[in-house]
Amino acid sequence: MNITGVILDTSNDTEMTGFIHIGQKTLIEHQVNELKKICKEVILVTSHPSHYLPLLGNSSRMITNYFKGSQRLSALHAALSLSKNDWLWVVTSDMPFLSADAILFMYTFKKEGLQLITSEYNGSIQPFHSLYERSCADITNQLLEQENASIMSLLEKVNFKVIDNEKFEAIKIDKPFQLRVKSFEDYQEAKRNSQNDSIISM
Repeated sequence: MNITGVILDTSNDTEMTGFIHIGQKTLIEHQVNELKKICKEVILVTSHPSHYLPLLGNSSRMITNYFKGSQRLSALHAALSLSKNDWLWVVTSDMPFLSADAILFMYTFKKEGLQLITSEYNGSIQPFHSLYERSCADITNQLLEQENASIMSLLEKVNFKVIDNEKFEAIKIDKPFQLRVKSFEDYQEAKRNSQNDSIISM
């Protein structure tokens, strides 16, 4: 399957969520492992490549933003511009419950002209743990030349499809893959509230 996995690391020096340890590995290592289940190429967009290089080695390509301004939108633009594949599975470095199965299901909705396949969480459209078509690069470039551009403003410019949670539940994908956490305590709380105690294999 020709999908590039992308992790957007938009943390600062005092907020490196990807280095939270879950079992014997860090959150970022768990993410790379899950992405590699279906992605031959994995890209980490980060302003701190020297932090991650000793940990990840050559398991992912590390790139940095082109633009200043909206950090997440700029990071997304960099990944879209340099991806080797037409479709990108895009996540952020604070998402502990990634699901390759969810992305494989979302990929079945791919059709000509569609640029973004996403889902909803707690009643809101989630721009991450989503599939982006590479043509979004030109649109992100245009947005970044404007003031106050954001990831959500991209939704006004692209043809997208939202997959209802009921569709995931119907095929037994019930872990909160869209969830984002800011600390190990947040992760522990999320895990306690989950029906599945083995959401991440340790």
